[in-house]
Amino acid sequence: MAATDRTFRSIRGALSAACALAGVGGVAPSHATEVETAILGYTEPNRVSALETVVQARHDFGSGRLANFKVVYDALTGASASGAVPGAAVQTFTRPSGRGSYETAPGETPLDDTFRDARVAVSGGVTLPLGRLSTVSAGLYGSGEHDYTSLGANASLTRDFDRRNRTLSAGLSYSQDTVTPEGGRPIPFAAMTPVGADLPRLAGDGSKDVMDAMLGLTQVIDRATLVQLTYSLSRVDGYQTDPYKLVSVVDPVSGAPVDQLFENRPDARTKHILFGRAKRQLSHGAVDLSYRFMTDDWGIASHTVELRDRVALGAHGYLQPHLRWYRQSAADFYTRWLSDGAALPDHATADYRLGEFNAWTFGLEHGRDVGRDHRVTVRVEYYRQAGDAHPAGAPGDLADFDLFPVVDAWIFQLGYSFGS
Repeated sequence: MAATDRTFRSIRGALSAACALAGVGGVAPSHATEVETAILGYTEPNRVSALETVVQARHDFGSGRLANFKVVYDALTGASASGAVPGAAVQTFTRPSGRGSYETAPGETPLDDTFRDARVAVSGGVTLPLGRLSTVSAGLYGSGEHDYTSLGANASLTRDFDRRNRTLSAGLSYSQDTVTPEGGRPIPFAAMTPVGADLPRLAGDGSKDVMDAMLGLTQVIDRATLVQLTYSLSRVDGYQTDPYKLVSVVDPVSGAPVDQLFENRPDARTKHILFGRAKRQLSHGAVDLSYRFMTDDWGIASHTVELRDRVALGAHGYLQPHLRWYRQSAADFYTRWLSDGAALPDHATADYRLGEFNAWTFGLEHGRDVGRDHRVTVRVEYYRQAGDAHPAGAPGDLADFDLFPVVDAWIFQLGYSFGS
């Protein structure tokens, strides 16, 4: 119904990352062919729900030659915050397509609850040896949904040193994304119009180019300890405004919304990411501790600490608690409202994903062998995100409203892997 919201693409990324980090099929032994599958559900009560299916296969041709293939299908539905502020009276909003409307009750966060969308993503790659100590990998990626497509390629090189106790790696990736929103791309800071009225639109589709570069070091410390350090540089050029997000213009005294404007973000972004990880084998199993720091030229800085403690349950199973803490500062152009009568800034967004917040994830995963080279995994996680609900300077009624509602979510995953 309503056009795709990048909130949902953010969720999709989180789901895919969750599958990869958890190891969909556990740690199955090496085989000529390994297949991993998973069904993952994500739900934010009264907001977003998602169901994702993942199938990936890996084949070892011998002599260091590998091939992999992955297919992802996900379906999403629910409601997403538009960025508009609550009001003391009922508010009516035009849907992004311009062909319908929805209402928000007094004091409630404006949500469009008629979203429906599906996506298919396919990726594959090969790894080939370059002599005795080096390998090269290359891959392709593509995904599509009704208003968003992404095509990309990647390549990396690794080399072992110090009797294979040290590995250096370098990689590059490039993708081009294109957004074709329902109703077209609104002109930055154009006012929301009534149903059926013409909204000023930008010509053509929106596209952006994404280039990533990575340098990594993996070092064996002793027979039980491994450490990893990675630096990544990401550059994005092109259309990065979310065509479905709004910024409210409010009366500077009463705080009542008087208009709704479409947001505007810069068309360039550079990110620097530093990632460190340590893994250690212990008598009960293994501990995995990681830290990630990201900073960009939008003014955002984030810290992520993650801990997994895998406890062996006999020879054929494990239990793995998971704890993750995330903290993010706000983008320079993030604001919860604009004041009526004040000059418009160059850029502005009220998207809570670009605001300041803290988030916690608590999870538990259980894996068990169910036959030779077959394994089943089950995972449950709870996610909670909170920001400043009552920012300083909120005028009039806004001071009494929750301007950054807590986001709660549950994640459920069932995985099955086998090899031959």
